This record gives sequence, C-alpha cells and structure tokens, in this order.
Amino acid sequence: MKPLSFRQLQLRVLTLLFLLFSSTIIGYRYFLELPKLEKNIALLAEKELKLLHYGVQTALTSLSRLTYDYSVWTSTYEFMHDINAEYIDENMVPDTFNSLKIDGIFYLNENFEPILTKGLHHLSNEKLTFSFYDFKKYPLNSKMLPTPINREGAPHKEGFINTQYGPALFSAFQIRDSNKFGDNRGFLIFLQLIEEPLLDLLNQSTLTKISIDNDILGKNLNGLPLWNEKIKIEDVKPYRHILFQDMNGLPVTVLKIKHSKGKLPPLLNEHSLIFISILSLFIYLFYHLIAHTIIKPVKKLALSIKLVDEELGFKLLEEKFSVTELMVVSNNVNQLINTVQQQNDLLRKQATTDQLTNLMNRHGLLAVLEIHKDLCIRQGITFAVVMCDIDHFKQYNDYFGHLEGDQALVDVAQVLKLQCKRTNDYCARYGGEEFTLLFSDMSEKDLQEKLLSISDAMKTLNIAHPKSKTAPHMTFSCGATIIKTTDVVNHSLPISDIFKCADQALYEAKSTGRNNFVIKEFVTLVPDEKR
Repeated sequence: MKPLSFRQLQLRVLTLLFLLFSSTIIGYRYFLELPKLEKNIALLAEKELKLLHYGVQTALTSLSRLTYDYSVWTSTYEFMHDINAEYIDENMVPDTFNSLKIDGIFYLNENFEPILTKGLHHLSNEKLTFSFYDFKKYPLNSKMLPTPINREGAPHKEGFINTQYGPALFSAFQIRDSNKFGDNRGFLIFLQLIEEPLLDLLNQSTLTKISIDNDILGKNLNGLPLWNEKIKIEDVKPYRHILFQDMNGLPVTVLKIKHSKGKLPPLLNEHSLIFISILSLFIYLFYHLIAHTIIKPVKKLALSIKLVDEELGFKLLEEKFSVTELMVVSNNVNQLINTVQQQNDLLRKQATTDQLTNLMNRHGLLAVLEIHKDLCIRQGITFAVVMCDIDHFKQYNDYFGHLEGDQALVDVAQVLKLQCKRTNDYCARYGGEEFTLLFSDMSEKDLQEKLLSISDAMKTLNIAHPKSKTAPHMTFSCGATIIKTTDVVNHSLPISDIFKCADQALYEAKSTGRNNFVIKEFVTLVPDEKR
C-alpha cells in the first residue's frame, strides 16, 4: 500500500469527519427523532379519536337525558292512556324542537303503533316526514326499542339510524310514570339528525376537522374502526375514517376526521441543513487548528529526524528537540500501556471469575464452551457437560445461615475443581448452588466414573446437612450429556440446547431421589422443562 502524504491524510481525515458527523445527524434524525415524533403524532391521533368518542357519547347521553325527562313523566304516562290536545299543544310546538335541538319526536303504543309523531328541523323549522318507525315496512328497525318491563325502571336504547333525511342519533325509552312504575303504555323516541351543528360540536371537542364522507359508503367498509372502538395507532396519516353502525350492525354513516398532525417532516429540513453547515464549518476550523498545533510540529519533527538520519548524527536533534523529554514521554506512554494492560488483565479475570468461589463464572464458561463447540465441529473432538446442583441447599442456608452457606459453596467448589485434572477440563459456578463441569474427549464410561468420583468426594468432604431429606451430609444431583460429532447439524451446535439437555438430565436425577446422576443423550431443540 502506497504511503500517504500529510496533505492527503489531512484531506481524508477532513472528509471522514464531515461524513461521520453528517451521518450522525442524519442517523439521529432518522432512527431517534423521527420515530419519536411519529410516536407522538400517533398518540395525538389516538387522543383525537378518544375525544371524538367522548363527543359522540356526550351527544348520545344528552339526547337520552332529554328523552328520559319526557318519557318518565306522569303527564306523558297519562297521555298514552288518554290522548289529549292540551298535552300536544304544550309539547309538540316548534320551540320544543328548537330548544332541545331535536328533529323528531315519536310516541308509539305498546303494539309499536304510532300514536303521535312529528318531524321538524330544529334550525329551519322545515317539516320532516319520517318513516323509520314503520316496523312493518322496516322490521329490523324494531330493535331500536327497549324490552319493556312492569317493575321499577326505565328501559332505553340509544344509537344511530338511517332516515330518508340522512343519518341520525336516536334515543328510545319505555314510557313510565314519574316513579318509574306503571304498566307498559308504549315508547318515546327522540331523534337528532347528524348535520353541521352536531359536527361543529365534535370539531370543538376534538380541535380537528370532522366531516361526513358519503362517497365511501358505497365501497368496502371492512376494516374501518367503529366510533366506540379503542384504536391503537402505529402509523401517521392525514385523516381517518370512523364507521357508525345501527343496532343491526349495518352502516349508517362514515365520519372523516382530519388529524391536526397528519404527516412527518422531511428527513432533512431547513434547520438540519443549517446545523450541518455550521457543524461543517466548525469541523473545518477545528481541523486547521489541529493541523497548526499538532500536525505541523510533527512534520517539523519528521524533517528533523530525516536530517539527522542523513547526517548520521544526533547533535541537531539534541539542539532543536529535548531528547530527554522525548524519552520521558516514551517511558510514560509505555508505563501507561503496562498499567492499562494490567488493568485489562484484571478486568478480564474479574469478568470470567466468580468472586466467592474463585471458579470460572457463567461468562467464562460460555467462552470455553464456544471453543469446545468449534473443536467438535471442525476437528470431531467430543466433550461432556455436567450440571451439578447441591441438594436441599436452601434448607442448609435457612438452618446454618448464609455465611455458612457461602463457606459450603467454597468448599464444594474446591472439591469439584480437583476433579478437573486435565488441561481442557473446566469447572464453573453456573449460579447459586449450581455448578457446571466441562470435560473434553470423554467417553460415557469415563464420565460415569468421574460422576461417581464426584459423589465419593462429596461424601468424603462430609459437610453435615441435618435438614437434608436425602443424606446426613451435603450431596449433589448431576445431569450430564455428551456431545459427539454426529450431533453437529449443518455445521451448527446450539449451546442453549446443550444446557437444556444437561438441565433435563439434572431434573431427572432430582426426580429419582437426588444424590445421583443421569447421563442423557444429546438431542437438538430440547423442549424447555421446569425443575
């Protein structure tokens, strides 16, 4: 590779810095800022839909409250039994429609037959003739009436319905006496058309633009969310359609809600470009500062060394540069490297060593297991993994205390460590009272002898365990598996499956009385079992 001049190196460093900082800004905006903004916009859209739900429900509740006031009223109850002109003159006047902001009042007897009906647009006072209550012609509409009762109460239903004048809100109550008792004398229905005044109220409650989208009614409405359905929004859209259905699940109308924040800003906007430009200028100035304070002296030093080399002497260097100081810097750097190396060695040891037992920890075990796995795949060297668990160790801790429990773990660790006599044998504390042994190139017969040796060593250690249900001294249960070259599939040997297999063997050893061992044949994709 051809060496670079200082000028070429300077240009490359400058270009690299520019690309690095520019990509950092773009990456931050793409991976952090825009997703966060998208999430906030989605949350805002969810809030707007919740406000729409609240606004519609408020309109239904308000209509039902008005209907209740008229239906649970002695005058209405008596009117249904004895129809009189006085009641009609008092309650069916235009002011009633205007003040209540309703467009239709309908009195039906207990046989669902109309007794008194009137439609009047509450803004224009235009007479309206409805026919939805003709249940012989529209039998499905009868579901809008509540099931009547004779006990105390005021059964009602509310919702949406299609009329010849467009979609509408309705509220239907069984007519009762003021005490909510009385026989069934019929039903009272209030109706309010879904028009601009109602949409304006929804606009005010959601702070968005809401309109009726009649064009979509003739299309496929599958997948459109219902107005009272909880919606989880994960994408940003300028608007959404909300479906309203009647009591039979048929579409009544579709509202189009235009979100206040409907699109994400571009990846690079004006502010981003200005920031990149300012940052580029800063990098350029900073680079020239570094070049003047560092690179220029280094070039001067290189030229001095070249002159010294050409003259085969060191006097000029000693005159222009303090060689002693350079040696001090070199010695300090070397000392620093040695210190860092020692610290790295210490950290590496701490990262792979269990602090209590001074054995290898799980992190170190996984590292050596990776090596054995590769040796098995590439060179066909088998190895065995043994999971050892102290029986009834919790009872030991509860009886003697945690300090004695820790000392027992240290003693057991030394016993197990003595069983790993070969260079490629390892002993690790897997966690808690569980230890793992790793034996390279070991047959099943040798493994059995090794496990028997471990059991004998524990018996010789003779740590008293009066709370054990297995033996008067501390014992082990072991589960083992041997991984052979035939277990390698497509040059793959999942370590997780090895632990699962050994863990299953340990489970079987505990299930069969503890203080014993089970050697289980290794099979990939071992199902996870709980001990």
